[in-house]
Amino acid sequence: MNLSPTLPSSGPSADAGDRVRALLSRHFHPEWGSAYWLERQARLGWQVCERIRTRDDLWLLGPTPTEDLRHLPIQAFIPKALHKQRPRFIVGETAGTNGEPCGTAYRDDEFQTAFIDPFLGAAQATGFPRGEPWLWVGPSGPHIIGKVVRELARQTGSMDPFSVDFDPRWAKRLADGSLGRKRYLDHVVQQALHVVRREEIGVLFITPPALAALALQLNTPQREAIHGIHYGGMSLSPATVNHFRAVFPNAVHLAGYGNTLFGVVMEIEDRHREALDYYPLGDRLQFHIVEELGAAKAGTASWPPRICRHGEIGRVLFHRLDESCLLVNVLERDQAERIAPSPAARALGGQADGLRNPQPPPALQDQLQQGIY
Repeated sequence: MNLSPTLPSSGPSADAGDRVRALLSRHFHPEWGSAYWLERQARLGWQVCERIRTRDDLWLLGPTPTEDLRHLPIQAFIPKALHKQRPRFIVGETAGTNGEPCGTAYRDDEFQTAFIDPFLGAAQATGFPRGEPWLWVGPSGPHIIGKVVRELARQTGSMDPFSVDFDPRWAKRLADGSLGRKRYLDHVVQQALHVVRREEIGVLFITPPALAALALQLNTPQREAIHGIHYGGMSLSPATVNHFRAVFPNAVHLAGYGNTLFGVVMEIEDRHREALDYYPLGDRLQFHIVEELGAAKAGTASWPPRICRHGEIGRVLFHRLDESCLLVNVLERDQAERIAPSPAARALGGQADGLRNPQPPPALQDQLQQGIY
């Protein structure tokens, strides 16, 4: 069986079926595959590589329980053939907004494809500034976003970013509106102010609550000196972006939608927002917008779920198709509207459907530990 270190090209000319089959042959190799998927295959009772030939067949694997990602070791998802490449792997954990954190890993080249390349494409399309000092206001530690920002700054011609670290898991334990929450946010903002006053910061990568608090402390020249803002860490509304566009009038504003488990998809236009639209580029990540499993009609099977039509809102489900980690049929917390690729997305090579206004369902809003990340 082919154990070559790379899959077929992910470019537009690549045969998607060939890529899926090569990926499955690695993860389900009886000796050198990933322990997690080999165990799943044993429970299924049939040979995955014989039955699954294209992406349309991935439904046969059934849903991947989030609990598996919370409690199983990361190496269980990495094919044994790649364990000798351990020095190339980058690990991270989710923020734990709706439960215990999930862990995953990316090989360095797939980390680039998952997190860095999408931003670079959007930055080039929108004229995001290059070569200006960055300030990152957000977590490091186990959160992969803190590892991403260093590469974003470096690969847009900047030095290592200035940063203000915070612990979002602790902040989420502080009651909304409490003195503790206010003091913690003030602690973060005061550190950011010190950097802005000392350095000629041109780019902010920051969470929306931290930006709102920081903006109140900046004078007009300081706000006008910001030429780029990249939003991360929390869901965002079009109205919020439009507000910040007025507060920071000289900045290119870009939001990304993503998480530790699959990477990021970006906005690719900066203008007045009627909606926030995100598009996957390349073929390592695929989204489906699906009907809520509980909304299926009585008497019908709940799996596979019905895929929503364009313009319908449903739950976000994704496939992450990487050599380093295969995640199939993972149901996200968020809901979104299914949209076709826009002309701007197609110009960047995007052929797949995108997501409009992803956010937690209203029924979950009160249950989530939001905090400042």
